Amino acid sequence: MNDEKPETLPPYPLLKPVKAYGEEVRSIVMRKPNGGDLLAVGNPVIFSPHIDPPRIEHDLAKVLQMVARISQPSIPSTSLAELDPQDIVGLAWHISPFFTPAR
Repeated sequence: MNDEKPETLPPYPLLKPVKAYGEEVRSIVMRKPNGGDLLAVGNPVIFSPHIDPPRIEHDLAKVLQMVARISQPSIPSTSLAELDPQDIVGLAWHISPFFTPAR
């Protein structure tokens, strides 16, 4: 039996709180995604290293789907849709290291 807690990112503080299950959410804690998350949602980061300069783009719909899956406690996508646009973009960059090559 594995009692290890999953790796988590530092909390992401929101510019504007949202409601989830009747509770106000001021920051979002996310666990490291696993292969099942990637297969279910797809890669929310579009990484193009072979152009000059290299480019990173985000599929924001997939970003919110992924955040809904990996947030702890879980935050429904309907609540995430109410996020400030700057928070959505900030969350995209916050999770980007998980979806770019390690090497």
